[in-house]
Amino acid sequence: MSKFTGAVLGALALVALTACEKNMVVQDLNQPDRKRALASPTDVENLIVSQFRNIHNTTDGTSVGLEFQLECNGMENASSLGNAESGKYCGLPRVPVDNTRANPSDGTKLGPYDNLYSAARAVALGLNAMYDETFSFVPPDPTEVSRDRAFGYFELAVALGDVALVYDSGAIVTPGDNLQGAYAPLVGADSLMTFALGYLDSAVAYSAQSWGGNAVSASWVSGNGGSDLDGAGLTRLAHSYKARFEANVARDPTERAAVNWAQVITDAQAGVTSDFVMYMTQGSPNWSYRPAQMDLYSAWHQMWQFMLGMADTSGTYAQFLANPSLFSPFLIVTPDRRFPAGTTRAAQNTASGCLSGVHCIQPGATAPYPYFRNRLVALDTPLDPNMFSMYDFYRFQSFFDAVREGPIPMLTVAELNMLRAEGYIRTGNFAAAVALVNLTRTAAGLPAIVAADNTTPVPGGNACVPRVPNATRTAAACGNLMEAMKWEKRMEIAYTSWGGWWYDGRGWGDLPNGTIEEYPVPYEELDTRVLPLYNSSRQSGASNYGIH
Repeated sequence: MSKFTGAVLGALALVALTACEKNMVVQDLNQPDRKRALASPTDVENLIVSQFRNIHNTTDGTSVGLEFQLECNGMENASSLGNAESGKYCGLPRVPVDNTRANPSDGTKLGPYDNLYSAARAVALGLNAMYDETFSFVPPDPTEVSRDRAFGYFELAVALGDVALVYDSGAIVTPGDNLQGAYAPLVGADSLMTFALGYLDSAVAYSAQSWGGNAVSASWVSGNGGSDLDGAGLTRLAHSYKARFEANVARDPTERAAVNWAQVITDAQAGVTSDFVMYMTQGSPNWSYRPAQMDLYSAWHQMWQFMLGMADTSGTYAQFLANPSLFSPFLIVTPDRRFPAGTTRAAQNTASGCLSGVHCIQPGATAPYPYFRNRLVALDTPLDPNMFSMYDFYRFQSFFDAVREGPIPMLTVAELNMLRAEGYIRTGNFAAAVALVNLTRTAAGLPAIVAADNTTPVPGGNACVPRVPNATRTAAACGNLMEAMKWEKRMEIAYTSWGGWWYDGRGWGDLPNGTIEEYPVPYEELDTRVLPLYNSSRQSGASNYGIH
């Protein structure tokens, strides 16, 4: 036996003898240790403040592709692509959600649910650590604690609120959970949204406490015009999300009518006073903007002819409604400056900066208008006649041309104004609604609404905008104040809000018959919970606009 072997055996014998006398305790550093991972206040803060990027990239960014389906559901985008099953969910007649195992767009439907809960859990872990009596920043700074708690509750609210907007149910996550234990039970979207709204109230409460010289860094939200958010700024942002969530969680017209519109008005009034603009970057850290993919055009994107046609004052839209199958794309002649001017396609091509090539040049650096381009005929991609149009959304094309880096509005004053206007219409304060609707309406070149009621047609006579289809889609007539509000909201929030047209469309009853109203819990989550699988549980009824 070698000297080395003898030494080893001797050492093993000593270990065995020692083990007989006393059990050894060895710390397994490969197992997750929450306390060790969050021992440093800096670790806790970094965990909390990094989650808004995950939330944004999951919804409005490029982490997953559910946005394509939501835009198809809401008639905000038309596409024939198989990517994220866009063509399937854009098509008519509508189809239910496929939630079977290994379905073709499984990752698309699972991604937001999984990522939003990952962010919510991370924030809850951080907040939980901050409630430990031994926790303090070094040196102790209670104002920094207030700021981080405010931002953490804001993130937790947005993550759970986004789940509640899309899925029929989800689990409530709280900082007091046993976050490493059993699953919390699933609850309905309305109950989940109640918790999200409560967390926004918590964010407001902590924002009201002294932050000293601290602020929410602009880098944590990649924006706010490059400025940090003080307590008042985060309060306004939290109220803005409250107004959006309170109205948009409704799945159908009955639920939308039952919304607490007085509260929506209050929150929207307390919301942001200038657009919340985020700065997208392709580097590290990455802040992405998924709708920029639409600027590839071709089969990726065009606007629904059925929807944009409401701007037409030439009479062609009415003919299209009567016989859509007879129509190729038709010219929309309108005084609405969000569309290119001209009475011929060539003139509108020129007004759109479309003279050659795939990408048009937006005319004038100062333009806010037009929002839509009339593309060259050679770039047309045929679709169902309801969708097949000459028009693409290109309000943010300059962002695409800048390699998808730059500022993008993600929550606008116009959105809050239209939420207030809808609340005023539903509560009978028509004069207040008229004043708000006219802000963007007149800026876009449309005549101001004068009548303070919800029955008088919008002004313009035969040249009125919007011209609204009837329930049998056999004719169109000048819309009332409510329809004017809906038109302004669609035009102003297009591609600035994850699923915005879909949320509004289901609540207003305007979607094609049979459109998905909410998504099921992804099958992977159901399998983990040993629950039965199911497909989409709700689809819209007859459309106000007679489309099916």
